[in-house]
Amino acid sequence: MPELTLRKIPFAAESDNRLRMLKARTGLDRNYLCRMGFCLSLEEPGIPTLAEEKSKGVREIDRYTLLGQHGQAYVSLVLVWMEEHQVPTSEATNVNAAFIAHMSRGVEIIAARVRTLADMASLVPRSEMAGSIPTEAK
Repeated sequence: MPELTLRKIPFAAESDNRLRMLKARTGLDRNYLCRMGFCLSLEEPGIPTLAEEKSKGVREIDRYTLLGQHGQAYVSLVLVWMEEHQVPTSEATNVNAAFIAHMSRGVEIIAARVRTLADMASLVPRSEMAGSIPTEAK
């Protein structure tokens, strides 16, 4: 079974700057922002491109710090995405590249959609939000 072999997830300087800005605006830690962005990227049409990472100014985040105890769930999500988009999962390098590409695109997506903590609510589809409100509160 293919798996993510990276112990540290690299982020380009531009992504790192966006994460710093988002943390300042929302108060949310980078790992939460990355997890949300990753899921948003998986929902986007098309295959994300992995920009050339420059060794200078690149931040690496430990895999467990980034994904927490649910790391295998995020890996499973990217594997399902790869199968749906007919990206070969036979090599770990493909899984690593797809994972990094979605993390990078996710940071771009969330940076474009979120200015304040209140904007985070706009990331949840309305139908899901309505279903989570207790009936007494309606």
